[in-house]
Amino acid sequence: MAVFNRFRLFHWLLAGFFVAVYLTGDDAELLHVWLGYGLVGLLLARLVIALLRPRGFPRLLPAQPRKPSLGAFGSWLTFATLVSLALASLIGLGMVDNGDVLADLPGVSPELFGAASDIDFVGWLGDPEEVHEFFANLALTLVGLHIGYVLLLRRKLAWSMLRGPRQTAPASGSAPAAVVAAPAFATLEVSARQAETADSASFSLRVPPALRERFAAQPGQFVTLRVPCAEPPLLRCYSLSQPVGNDGTLRITVKRVPDGRASNWLLDQLRPGARVELLPPAGVFVSRDLDGDHLLLGAGSGITPLRAILEAVLEQGRGRVFLFYASRDAESLIFADELAALAARHPERLQLCIWLDAEQGVPSSRAIAEKIAGWPRVEAFVCGPQAFMDGAVQALAEHGVEPARIHLERFASAAPAPARGNQARASRLQVTLDGRRRELDVQPGEALLEAMEAVGLQPPQACRSGVCGACRCRVVEGEARMRSNLVLDSAQLRQGWVLACQAEPASARLAVEY
Repeated sequence: MAVFNRFRLFHWLLAGFFVAVYLTGDDAELLHVWLGYGLVGLLLARLVIALLRPRGFPRLLPAQPRKPSLGAFGSWLTFATLVSLALASLIGLGMVDNGDVLADLPGVSPELFGAASDIDFVGWLGDPEEVHEFFANLALTLVGLHIGYVLLLRRKLAWSMLRGPRQTAPASGSAPAAVVAAPAFATLEVSARQAETADSASFSLRVPPALRERFAAQPGQFVTLRVPCAEPPLLRCYSLSQPVGNDGTLRITVKRVPDGRASNWLLDQLRPGARVELLPPAGVFVSRDLDGDHLLLGAGSGITPLRAILEAVLEQGRGRVFLFYASRDAESLIFADELAALAARHPERLQLCIWLDAEQGVPSSRAIAEKIAGWPRVEAFVCGPQAFMDGAVQALAEHGVEPARIHLERFASAAPAPARGNQARASRLQVTLDGRRRELDVQPGEALLEAMEAVGLQPPQACRSGVCGACRCRVVEGEARMRSNLVLDSAQLRQGWVLACQAEPASARLAVEY
């Protein structure tokens, strides 16, 4: 990311100089042309970088957001500015005698570029000067908007880019640590409570307007709650059981776990008007195409994220849904009335299969395969106890669903995997945290977060089990391997993001940035 930031900073400085020279008019015509060469060269380099997709460089074309956001606005504003500058520069270069200009280089004769100067690739525009002026003025307007956007909303990021990382001595013993703020928990009010079964309930959380962009969520994601039932408070993740409402309301569903301190406290203490602390929604158990058909397989409280995906497909998309839902008995069915109502509203698009263990026994992989037989081999989402998930995955494989189209959501993070790397010695880790660089050793099988905390660093962290994403950092040199990942999607992994609480070094040297 540091390399990309330096590239971006240099690019924008050159663009700003180019604009300043353009505003001077004919007095700096030659300098204007040379800056145009440099700007076009940088734009072409960025296109090559986009094709090579090196780690640390985000994609050039902004992703299409599901909901409008300031971040998406900034990305598209940047993209539009670059396109306008590129067009203005290319048209401008087609209006000058490039052979004569380049012949001013030391040791270059005019004859070398004489033929090139006769080529007119902008004549078809009719009035190149007018078109050039249009795109130049458009670029100027967009640059002004971009500057305003940065000054209003991205001051901290811009300053850190200009300042660069501050170098400090390698960590040793109890050296002073770089301190960063704790994960940004927000306090939300419980606006409603709804009993689902004798041992489960749903809680609606009111999101104030100022936090709605930050707490925008996709169906299937979860939130991490800080539950004050112990000291220190416990961190627990709960899936959103309903798409986010028009007023930004989030709904989580909690099932009582025997001897579960967090679930019991929430069910016993939370009432409308109570306040809870939580992190913004996270997770990759989400559908990328609500217009496609979906296979949803859940058991017990595993219905929670599936319930949100189900409603989103039926109410916001055009796809069909097959829901296989296994429960202990009829009294334990969560969302029974809501599922029946959805089935009544969408009889052509929702096929509902309820399985009761008390009457039919625990569903085997063969039983699940028989139920989904005849359904298209589409995207499948599975959530529930581990034994159920194993059987469901086997049934989907027998049904012909490709592994890449099977999405799993576990109740908790996977057990830490034993170290598989071939690193027999400690790895040297360089950490850029809060603008400061530190170096330390990470032992084989040790997570990056553990190693950083051992020398006094305080990087962001929350759940410590790879499900909240608070500890994510980007690998800029070397390689790291994660024990478990329930948060980062494939695009983030390609960009080098890892979870510090789950990542172990897989190379002798490793560098990460926060």
